[in-house]
Amino acid sequence: MTHFTTAKLLSLRDSLSAHPDQDVLRSYFKGSSSGPLSSAVLVTLHRNWTTHPPYRLLSLGITTYTRTDAHNTPPPSPGPHAENLLRELWCLHLVIRPTAHIDSNTATGPPPFHFGTTIYVSLTEALDMLYAIWHQPIDEYNPKAGFRPILYMSFGNNDSVGKIRRPAFDFDPSGIDTTVATLDAQIIPQQAKITRHADASLTYLLSQFNLKGSDEDNAGNSAVYTTTVAVLSSLRMELYASTKNLVAKPGQTGVSSVKKASEVVQGLMDGPTPPPPWGTDVFCVRCGSWEHGFKGCEWEGVAACEKCEKSRVQWRRENAGTHLGDVCGFR
Repeated sequence: MTHFTTAKLLSLRDSLSAHPDQDVLRSYFKGSSSGPLSSAVLVTLHRNWTTHPPYRLLSLGITTYTRTDAHNTPPPSPGPHAENLLRELWCLHLVIRPTAHIDSNTATGPPPFHFGTTIYVSLTEALDMLYAIWHQPIDEYNPKAGFRPILYMSFGNNDSVGKIRRPAFDFDPSGIDTTVATLDAQIIPQQAKITRHADASLTYLLSQFNLKGSDEDNAGNSAVYTTTVAVLSSLRMELYASTKNLVAKPGQTGVSSVKKASEVVQGLMDGPTPPPPWGTDVFCVRCGSWEHGFKGCEWEGVAACEKCEKSRVQWRRENAGTHLGDVCGFR
């Protein structure tokens, strides 16, 4: 397994920066078991913020994919609609506890995460978890081997907004030494000639593969859909090309003829990622209890935040019924 010093990581970053995002991602999945990216981890990060100032981080969606294990095994064949790759994703959804109620609906609570367990964390816990993801030892028994290279991927302006709002959440993946490539999943489909548009929405891009997103406003779901679109786009020739489909138009064709893309995504939902060892998976955004969830709260339909009810800001008044004053994120 290749060892990575800081200098070697920076050299790899310079080398990859000369290539289109699609080519970087494609070479990651198709490279040799001894290539420079064989030890790399693909990490997709999606951040949800409040839509009104003062801007607060509400939640994080994360997917990680590690191409090889300690034995330098090559990546598996993609399978239909990249099923063999996508089912190895680690899918996470972190909700920031102090502001969890802002992303909640009075009647239904927060939008559901379909690919794992929602975890409620503090800002510090979220930062600790991201630091751990970005600093994964290549060899647990040999610290001198360094850390795995990270291919960091986001969608559209989600990364640039994170840079602007860094005072609210001080995490900039592109500035970390282990990040050897910063990829934009919004432009990868254009580079792969899936669409002509460099600013296509995630919903539109999913539709190009006959997929329909569910609860895309959940950051965890968005991260999974972002990764899915990027992987299917970058590997379109391997997944969809056939003698009757030389241009590799996405669909049930080529190696993907045996099932629908929606079946692959449903398989990810049916085999969700176990919760990570951070935070808590039981938390009530209404009263702040760690013993029950939103729907099991005794205060449901009974009380609301008096401060938000009296606020001059309309969206705060509309959100007042989701929480009590003791857990208001605007104390």
